[in-house]
Amino acid sequence: MPYTAFLSALSSLPLDGYTSDQREALGTLYEYIEESSPYALFLLTGYAGTGKTFLLRTIADLAQRAGLRVELMASTGRAAKVLSASTGRPASTIHRTIYRASTQMQEEGGSFQLGRVSGATPTLFIVDEASMISGDTGEMTPFGSGNLLDDLLSYVWSADEAKLIFVGDTAQLPPVGTPLSDALNAEVLTSRYGLHVYGMELREVVRQKRGGILHNATQLRELLDEYADEDPEEILPIHLETEGWRGIFPVEGGTFIETLDEAYRKYGEEECLVICPSNKLALECNHAIRSSVLFYEEEPVVRGERLIVARNNYHYTKRPDRSDFIANGEIIEVQRIGRHYYEYGLHFADATIYLPDRDDSLEVRLLLTSLEDPTPQRTQAERQRLFELIAADYADIPSVTDRRKAIRRDPFWGALEVKYGYAVTAHKAQGGQWACVFVDLSFVGYLPEDRNLVRWIYTAITRATKRVYLLEYPAGLVD
Repeated sequence: MPYTAFLSALSSLPLDGYTSDQREALGTLYEYIEESSPYALFLLTGYAGTGKTFLLRTIADLAQRAGLRVELMASTGRAAKVLSASTGRPASTIHRTIYRASTQMQEEGGSFQLGRVSGATPTLFIVDEASMISGDTGEMTPFGSGNLLDDLLSYVWSADEAKLIFVGDTAQLPPVGTPLSDALNAEVLTSRYGLHVYGMELREVVRQKRGGILHNATQLRELLDEYADEDPEEILPIHLETEGWRGIFPVEGGTFIETLDEAYRKYGEEECLVICPSNKLALECNHAIRSSVLFYEEEPVVRGERLIVARNNYHYTKRPDRSDFIANGEIIEVQRIGRHYYEYGLHFADATIYLPDRDDSLEVRLLLTSLEDPTPQRTQAERQRLFELIAADYADIPSVTDRRKAIRRDPFWGALEVKYGYAVTAHKAQGGQWACVFVDLSFVGYLPEDRNLVRWIYTAITRATKRVYLLEYPAGLVD
């Protein structure tokens, strides 16, 4: 049996080079694999740099050699790409793994239904960046029940013999509108879902032991731990240390553009990111970068432009199950700009785009008006207005069903909603990694210095693998 072989491999694994936390985690994993009930999971949490990914690679390798099917998932395309690169095996987003849609649904604009695990091979599911998994958001969604955590658990347990590992960092930002991701909350997993949770939190930092990024991340994480039992609105003594530490630097006012230009030349534009506290500030920062660093101000979008998708798009799917939709948050690069259109009071353009997370190119139509919108995405009222204007062009089609099909196939309705991608919010950056990250702290003096702020700063600085620059910080926050 594959699980018997997996247990044997775990018990005989040489543990030289593993931290005491990692050894304990492997021991707890052994107990979980021995669990006979399917309604259990293993929750692996930990600080940045504590070796969670190293353990994942070890676990996945041992499981596959034991004959288990290993499914790696993450919350976003970029997080899946990072997971794939760090483990050396394919990884996909949760949505692309668990949801399916028929061709008929594609034509009629229907919803994605929850799929089932195919095949009878015992499967180990590993879900990274679980802090980003949302529960019931109360919002309309075309995916399954509308509760991603519910659907993910249902999908996993549609398999005959499945084991599930959630991996994440509770110090990171939770899904928008929630204090903590339910997927990392053992109490919720037990009380709401009736699961037996085997858990281990890694605390000993092993990556970049003397680096300033990990030093400050650890300080922030320990601050959250210290005040864990206090009122959530309790003011915390937040402080970032840069003097004497490599990899993290304060940027004096007026030198941001020069420093960013140097970083682009050193690391490459695609390996640098600015993280801002709001979409409005991100838009202003994108304007400054385009005009003063990249010199793109003459046109709204140019060849080589880096954009980020602002809304899930199903218009350009090639697979019958629509699992290859372009997801909200995906980074794209413009390879070619074609004809511009000014229709329905909006600005569009045809383009060839490259999607680095999937190494693929597509011919699309872009909605350029959204580039100048300071909100996260166009409102439902704005989309309804566009739908009605396009519908007027198909008024001669007598069948309501045929008319709706025609509208949904219309390239203007299917245009890709995008934003500039040089500066983004922390939620948009979450799950990704860049060599060099600039963190805008201009808002810190205007907000309570509570645990929400700690999580924001922690999430922002841990997006960087080599260097962090701190911008516009108030006096006393940074030394």
